[in-house]
Amino acid sequence: MSDLLNSLKSELQLAQHGAMARVPLYHQLYTVLKAAILDGTIAYNAQMPTEHQLIGAFDVSRVTAKRAMDELAAEKLISRFRGKGSHVTYQYVPKPVTGPLVGMLESLIEMAEHDKVRVVSIEKIIPPADIRALLNLPDGETVHKVVRVNSNEEGEPYAHYVSWTTGVSKAFTTRKLETTARIKLLRENGIKLTEMKQVLSAEHASARVAMELKVEPGTALLSVRRLGHIAGGAVVDVLDGLYNPERYQYAMVMSVD
Repeated sequence: MSDLLNSLKSELQLAQHGAMARVPLYHQLYTVLKAAILDGTIAYNAQMPTEHQLIGAFDVSRVTAKRAMDELAAEKLISRFRGKGSHVTYQYVPKPVTGPLVGMLESLIEMAEHDKVRVVSIEKIIPPADIRALLNLPDGETVHKVVRVNSNEEGEPYAHYVSWTTGVSKAFTTRKLETTARIKLLRENGIKLTEMKQVLSAEHASARVAMELKVEPGTALLSVRRLGHIAGGAVVDVLDGLYNPERYQYAMVMSVD
């Protein structure tokens, strides 16, 4: 719980340096907690921090902590039970839609070639447990984590990406990632994707993402998780994308046989 509270405190501090500084403190706290629930940081059925823990971690009054939690309960994101604490009730279950991969890859390459890409960070690290499970990695194995922000031709940031990739041995440098479509760089590493699975949902911008996309914390964003499979079915690439819907639209055309 202490790690979660420290992470949430960092998000709140970032929010207080932006546009959120002008809104009441209870709403700032509510927004940070809501974003953590919607993006899965605080998972379904997990216990929420108590009002006492919120007071201590964020140095707020009991009235502020209670009102923030009441707002979450009113939106049916959490349930509150006297003597048992509060638990997350929000749960999203996506349903898959299938489509051809070849056209999708070429579209991604074409879009990337017209974007302005800024690499925020490149690391070779041990991924968190959920990513490790998706990539079927043994404990202690590292992968390439890349954080990027894409802007349109007018220089307006519209997408924030975090990717986790196994099997990378070359070409994942800032210069390459800012000038070459990432799909092409995967191919240069001998990584040939045969299937992609995507989950689309909505997510509220954390303070950190909001700063990168130049929006207010709590802004609704389009969220896409894309899993890249190779022949045999193994997942070798996990990409989480957050998009500003005012600058990006995700369109699909489906026909009926």
